[in-house]
Amino acid sequence: MDKKIILKIDRNDDSITLQDVVDKIQEIQDANPDLDVFFDGDEFAVCSRPKKGGSK
Repeated sequence: MDKKIILKIDRNDDSITLQDVVDKIQEIQDANPDLDVFFDGDEFAVCSRPKKGGSK
């Protein structure tokens, strides 16, 4: 897997909301349409990986 951490989120920062995370994911996805951008709960980070070829 070619997962890359884009933005590590501080678990103790109460000022970061779920909407902040969703907005950041959307911003990164819009700027990089060739990547799958997602939240990884194990890493507590916004991550990406190359999209697989072909659409279904």
